[in-house]
Amino acid sequence: MRKNLTGALLQLALLVIGIPVVYLVAVPFGLTAKSLLPPLGLLAGLIVGGVMVKKTDQPVSGPLTGWLVFGVVMALALVL
Repeated sequence: MRKNLTGALLQLALLVIGIPVVYLVAVPFGLTAKSLLPPLGLLAGLIVGGVMVKKTDQPVSGPLTGWLVFGVVMALALVL
């Protein structure tokens, strides 16, 4: 499979999987700082993934970095 297609599918998977996870984690807490971490983590993961694709010549490294950012923020939201 081409690297560009793999990178695009990883980015799309982050969006498709991230939205339900954000709702599952954020909604039970109500509107608090803890509930705002998952949506901000998803947004940050998507932005970092897009920036990394532009900065490097490897289209797969961007979405993987986006997944890493999203995972770290989700872990932080669950720990707090």
